[in-house]
Amino acid sequence: MPGYLLDTNALSILAPRSASQRAAAADGTAFHTWVRAHDQQLFLSTITLAEVQAGVSRLERKGAAKRAADLARWLGAILDLYESRTLPLASSTALETGRMLDRAIGAGAAPDFEDAAIAATAALHGLTVVTANERHFKYFGVAFIAPPVR
Repeated sequence: MPGYLLDTNALSILAPRSASQRAAAADGTAFHTWVRAHDQQLFLSTITLAEVQAGVSRLERKGAAKRAADLARWLGAILDLYESRTLPLASSTALETGRMLDRAIGAGAAPDFEDAAIAATAALHGLTVVTANERHFKYFGVAFIAPPVR
């Protein structure tokens, strides 16, 4: 299945933002356009969903109820939109994640589990990772690109 797996930071470019976040963030218009053009080629990992939900839960815990509710609504829409294109952390993916973690550690990197699991998901499904944190993926041996910003 040729296509792209959105890393959490790439998906987050599409998330609703507060006024101060919009002012501080790079303009995501180019990425929005790219996403629309590649819509049916885009996939998510269940790891990305877990990371976004952790962000919603953190906002709730810190008392940012409106921001948490906005993000939770957006996540619900993402779940509906990507329902058939969300890839699980299956046993084969878990094993590949372990291999990728060790490969990266052996190369002197300090990878996190989430990035390794996303990389393994992409590798096993023949997908290219779309990530704003290219340095997190360079040790995994998986194809990756940066989201277009201009």
